[in-house]
Amino acid sequence: MELLRRIDLPAQTGANAAAPTAGRREPKRPETQAPAAAGLEPAHDLAALLKAALGPRWALLHPHIRARFELAQGQAQAEYVGDMHQVRCTRLGALFARLIRYARVLPHHNADDVPFRFDVEPLRRELGWIKTRTYHFAQEIFSFRSRMTLGAGGELLEHFGGGLGMRVRLEVLPNRLVFVDDGYFLHWRGLRLPLPRPLSPGRFVLVHRDLDAEQFEVCIDVAHPWFGPLFHQEGRFQRLRG
Repeated sequence: MELLRRIDLPAQTGANAAAPTAGRREPKRPETQAPAAAGLEPAHDLAALLKAALGPRWALLHPHIRARFELAQGQAQAEYVGDMHQVRCTRLGALFARLIRYARVLPHHNADDVPFRFDVEPLRRELGWIKTRTYHFAQEIFSFRSRMTLGAGGELLEHFGGGLGMRVRLEVLPNRLVFVDDGYFLHWRGLRLPLPRPLSPGRFVLVHRDLDAEQFEVCIDVAHPWFGPLFHQEGRFQRLRG
């Protein structure tokens, strides 16, 4: 089973890169998602985090991608819906996902055409996002949240459940924004303990590829340094318009 397709990333430079598919019922908003506070404006636009992380490279990002992370006046969050056409994991990947199920960061299922929803809400007390992903598998609804912020050194940090965290490097390619892990860590009360690569979930790469003003593709791959490709996901999505 082919899980990982090679992505050649450039060397790191600069500062630290509508309705659901026709005929398909819109997935229900997950119960774990925190509702936006009524009557309160977001502390900042979603795009502010990417601008801070990318620096001058923000101007190189495709205008369609930039627009997907901008909130209109009165919007509290951005909502994206579509289908994960493929959700794949090896047997070892499924075992690993079950072992860290307390953190709920990786589904252990293999499935096709999975309704998927992704919500991004700006933090109100600091520059950052709350991200909620929901997979509607036939067996279960798998949902998890993470918090993405800007570290003291200007790097992107993503905090998952169970104390797992990831440093994130951004790369801007033609029609693409790439999120690639720059190392994992365990976090507790503001402390961060780096995880050795062999003890991590594996090298994480997410590619957001623009298709047109409305649609985009996402491809996710996770490959362990010892055990090779473990997870692969790909799908097509669009942003819900209020």
